[in-house]
Amino acid sequence: MKPIAASAILATLLSAGCATTQYRPVVDSGVSRGSYEADVADCQQLANQRPAAAPAAGGVAAGAILGALLGVAVGLRGDDVAHVAAWGAASGGINGAAYGAAEQQAIVSRCMAGRGYSVVAQ
Repeated sequence: MKPIAASAILATLLSAGCATTQYRPVVDSGVSRGSYEADVADCQQLANQRPAAAPAAGGVAAGAILGALLGVAVGLRGDDVAHVAAWGAASGGINGAAYGAAEQQAIVSRCMAGRGYSVVAQ
């Protein structure tokens, strides 16, 4: 694997590891029914059961394959195909990481709503 492809994939996976496990939704304080700190910690722990890095890894693989296929389809060869595949891997990984982070935020928000909080913003 070329250094550029390896760097793109590594950067994407590292950024996916920094997912939003510390996400704290904005809630209407007049509606809470419990201890916000304890509840948000429990909901964050619940969201951690759905790792944000999994969609990122899938995005890296899918992006690399699609990038390579696109490169070949437009007539590129050799290193040029590898560069397009690396770009596809990085792009797919970033999109996957963003999806995983949004999914974790949604889990925390739904969990807090289920505990009686009025979540006003994600």
